[in-house]
Amino acid sequence: MLTYIVVWIVIVFAIFLCFALAVASFSFDNYADNLKKTNQYKNSYGISTLDYVGAINKKYFQSRLQVMTCPEYQDHYSAGIVALSQKTMASNSLASLAIVSHELGHAKQDASGTKLKKHWKMRRAGKICGFFFLPVVLVGAVLSLLQVFGVLEEMVYLIVGLVCLGLGLLIFIFAIFLKYKEIQIEKEASVFALDFLREFLTEEEVKKCKEFLDSARLTYWASLFRSMFGWTFLTKKDRMF
Repeated sequence: MLTYIVVWIVIVFAIFLCFALAVASFSFDNYADNLKKTNQYKNSYGISTLDYVGAINKKYFQSRLQVMTCPEYQDHYSAGIVALSQKTMASNSLASLAIVSHELGHAKQDASGTKLKKHWKMRRAGKICGFFFLPVVLVGAVLSLLQVFGVLEEMVYLIVGLVCLGLGLLIFIFAIFLKYKEIQIEKEASVFALDFLREFLTEEEVKKCKEFLDSARLTYWASLFRSMFGWTFLTKKDRMF
């Protein structure tokens, strides 16, 4: 009986693995295509990203935000600091304006409430849980399989194995919850971003920016799947939290 259960668990895992890898591949490929396409469009206003940040910073944040440089493709917002790469700052493409507007959307979230700060605290707790995820699941799977196939005869090994797998499941559910909350935060930041963009761009340009931001949001689920199955070497490894 236990052998059949293990076989079905393996089958379900294989199906979920194929689904997760397909989602991850599609999401990142779709984002890369949208980034390349949106980068080709220059904004009709002719404003550079750096000047745009300065204008939004002055109007909405009383010039309190600091703008700092960061490595390419690592643009982000953190505690009053908008970090942008040199390439993003110098560009006047719709993609660059969408990216920086999204980070300014996080700045607006930070200034208007505690939601973003709470999420940062939960992510720090999540990183601790994520450190134990793979070891716990591997120990649980090995002990359970060894007991099922008779290598380890005592039932206590199966019990310990199932407890470890249960803990792994709880960590995974926590990761799903955090990812869901993160996507809601990213969605709200994109709504604020589009409000900023409407002050400088045409509706057609704003529509292109929205399509780009929507494709970026899908990559958050993809990164979760990558973090779960990076050890299979079938996809790039990413962090769960």
